Amino acid sequence: MLRRFFLAALLVGLVVALGAGAGMAEEGGTKRVGLVIAFPESAEHLEIVTVPEAATTFEVLEAADVELASQSTEFGPAVCGIDNVGCPTDNCFCDPAHFWAYYHLDAETSSWSAAMEGAGAYVPADGAVEGFAWSGFDAEFNPTVQPPVYTFEQIEEQTMPEPVAIPEPGTLLLLASGVAGLAAYAGMRARRAA
Repeated sequence: MLRRFFLAALLVGLVVALGAGAGMAEEGGTKRVGLVIAFPESAEHLEIVTVPEAATTFEVLEAADVELASQSTEFGPAVCGIDNVGCPTDNCFCDPAHFWAYYHLDAETSSWSAAMEGAGAYVPADGAVEGFAWSGFDAEFNPTVQPPVYTFEQIEEQTMPEPVAIPEPGTLLLLASGVAGLAAYAGMRARRAA
């Protein structure tokens, strides 16, 4: 009798845990942002970065798999260097002829537009693509170098590993009930043999 109670409690606990896990997965609270970084000599970095929903582009860059040198300014965080290209944190504006230009990708036209705000002031949407390029500037201080154009889907294709099959909660429940059934059957056989 005690074993039946234990097995029933185990099954109920498993069902509750699976339901709670599925509910947490639906809530999310995160977003995925594409990142394109253009380095000198045609080198580039592509990445899909998962961050909290309210994250700014600067926070996306901080969470990316790059080495970031930055400095706090009165206008927000400044991007000094990325992967040792640019300037160090303690001398963020060491190169008067170059800077890290910041862009947003227009998904409809697949073209870059220079950001009118700093990376710390802009909150990209889920599925947005943000770009940075080590660039010079023209007489009107517009950046002269843009990152290569990659859509979110193209970045995903190039950077994501093959998906691993994860069992659905229903499959796990079926597996757990099968294991519980086998345990009950083994218990009955052991009692009959004794």
